Amino acid sequence: MIGRDCSRCVLAFFIITLLCAQFFLWGAPSAAHSGSGGMVLASLWGSDSKSAPDFELQDLNGSSVRLSSFKGKKPVLIYFWATWCPYCITVKPAIADLRKEIAPSELEILSVNVGGGDSLERVKRYQERNPAPYAVVYDGEGKVSRSYQVQGIPLFVLVDKEGKVIYRGNDLPKDTKKLLRSK
Repeated sequence: MIGRDCSRCVLAFFIITLLCAQFFLWGAPSAAHSGSGGMVLASLWGSDSKSAPDFELQDLNGSSVRLSSFKGKKPVLIYFWATWCPYCITVKPAIADLRKEIAPSELEILSVNVGGGDSLERVKRYQERNPAPYAVVYDGEGKVSRSYQVQGIPLFVLVDKEGKVIYRGNDLPKDTKKLLRSK
């Protein structure tokens, strides 16, 4: 009898978690199109040229990765994700294709695991089974996710060479090369 009640509790918890995740994913702010066909940032950020908050996180090998180390050198695409997010997993091949299209010398891709619901060990196991051709860092305390006001994942933030946010949205930018050339 106790085992049956426990199973129901686990099932209820799982369903509630999925419903909450769906709410945050569908209710998240994303970029809106301007009349000129370019992207403007969501009103949450208030401007289309806000400086990206700097951060320093550890990659899965324990090395430090600091956003500001790329300033003046190359743009950075920041991809917020989690192992439990089906939309995040679905978009990984498109990010890998983007890596093939744009060389690491022209664009840094930082994959930031938001930490919520993922342990570092779980992320490492996931990456061993599903290697990525870009840096993966872990935001275990959620400080970076909070500073970027991540309300739904996946979230993509494109930062230009000067450290300004030029795109923010829940979809991968359609033409990243063109977006980078326009800035």
